[in-house]
Amino acid sequence: MTAEGICAFIEAVLPSDSESATTLKQFLKAKKTETKKVKEEEDDDSGEKLKSELPETEIYCYVLALMHMIDAKDANAIQLSEICLQRLSSFNRRTLDAFAAKVYFYYSLAHERFGNIRDARQTLLALHRQATSRLDAIGQETTLNLLLRNYVSLKQYELAEQLRSKTVLPSSRSSAQQCRYLYYLGRIRAIQLEYTEAKECLTQALRKAPNNAAWGFKLILTKWICIVRLLLGEIPERKFLSSPSEMRSKLLPYFELTSAVRAGDLHEFALVVEKHKATFEKDNVFNLITRLRRNVIRTGLAKVNVAYSKISLNDIALKLGLQKDVDMNNTTSNNINSEGAIECVVAKAIRDGAVDAQIDFETGIMTSNETKDAYSTSLPGEVFHQRVAYCLDVHNECQRAMRYAEKGSTKTNETKEERMKRLEDEEALREFMEEEDDYF
Repeated sequence: MTAEGICAFIEAVLPSDSESATTLKQFLKAKKTETKKVKEEEDDDSGEKLKSELPETEIYCYVLALMHMIDAKDANAIQLSEICLQRLSSFNRRTLDAFAAKVYFYYSLAHERFGNIRDARQTLLALHRQATSRLDAIGQETTLNLLLRNYVSLKQYELAEQLRSKTVLPSSRSSAQQCRYLYYLGRIRAIQLEYTEAKECLTQALRKAPNNAAWGFKLILTKWICIVRLLLGEIPERKFLSSPSEMRSKLLPYFELTSAVRAGDLHEFALVVEKHKATFEKDNVFNLITRLRRNVIRTGLAKVNVAYSKISLNDIALKLGLQKDVDMNNTTSNNINSEGAIECVVAKAIRDGAVDAQIDFETGIMTSNETKDAYSTSLPGEVFHQRVAYCLDVHNECQRAMRYAEKGSTKTNETKEERMKRLEDEEALREFMEEEDDYF
């Protein structure tokens, strides 16, 4: 899609005296395309028939221009998006809701790439209030996701949660916007230490994502799910981080991080974090990875507890790398303080239930308790309950997704030709919306 092609389309569908057509050509900075004059009268008649003064056609031209300018990294996209918003404010048509949602998205994207995303917040808040008052479902959910992205990108998670908790979601929602909402909600929950709910939201977003598209979005979701599962004490499967092949190379740092956590070695964990620190900071997960140190210690203690019936605390520190960690943090402390710090770490793991053992503080030895049969505990029932709850959630979502025709909708006075035309228009609009959803 080139500037010349967009200008040719604008000339074909908008009147020559249209102010919007002139403005778009100025921003696109494209030369006017020359066409051969063959059968001038027929061409003029057909050209006039193609031109339309409908607001939907005009806003669609704005959307095309914004897409081209953002892809071309043109900073003037901010100014053009503001002009388009002013033009939209002069209309109050429900047929413009879908086009307006696209304009809102590109308005926020232009500020994020070429300006300060904070500057778009007040406008997005006003647009969200307007969409709510007009019962504009697609505009409401689009502006809500854009506001959540605005807050989350600036790490203002408390403000994002306040906005989300006070917002009533529309009943009819598109799958693309629902995926984005679940992604932002999962990030907020992860920062708030609510890892179980964060895992559920991020997993649902990954399931609802397109199968053969949106690889970047699915890559981000996979990274966040990996970190959240590690924080929950789970170890992601190798297949989860190695398929599909399009994302395998970019998930290599997270594969190495998972291997370090699985091994329970603090020294290896520190090396992986230091090696890929720039990648983790770019993905905005470094602050979550710093919380994984306690999980690494728990995993290592669990392995030691299974391997040894009795073991001294000093040997535990050597096997897990705790002695080096304590010495680095307490360079002036004596040996007694170091042993006390190791005792606190092991005692906390036992109190939290990560290790089934006892500590003899006089001799400094940890004694493992007898292992119990897993089937004699409540663990199998809890896992079965989780699976049943997931199946029930899927069943309830399928029921909510069903749409029934309203009463009396089958009794229409339209002719067969009108009905065929209406179905063709609805099919064309549906294909257009799916292409736009796949684009971003």
